[in-house]
Amino acid sequence: MARKDVAIFAGVGFVVWLSGVFLFRLGGRLMLESGPLVLLASALGVAASVCFLLKATMDWRKARVSDAVSIAVVMALPGLFGDSLYVPAFSAVTGAPVADTGAFAGLIIFGNAALLAYALFRARQS
Repeated sequence: MARKDVAIFAGVGFVVWLSGVFLFRLGGRLMLESGPLVLLASALGVAASVCFLLKATMDWRKARVSDAVSIAVVMALPGLFGDSLYVPAFSAVTGAPVADTGAFAGLIIFGNAALLAYALFRARQS
């Protein structure tokens, strides 16, 4: 994978993370406090979105399917680093109570796990 592609995949990952930060600021409290079904639907939506973005970005860059896991890691890293800064200020950033931090973390971990599992599945198919 060329350096330019690594930068593009990392940039896509950063934009996805940043858009998530803004969405959580706008509606995170409502989503996290609306019950387990809303949280489950949100987690499935996040998982589907990141998997679609991985496939779409790989298709756009004409990346080899065998590189899917490496690309998924590159895409996930900016968000993982960003969330490590975001979580300590969770209540200030989202407006949600600190008690919702666990649900937020679970949602983020689920989305990243889905992305990596999908990438592994794609790479195995090649």
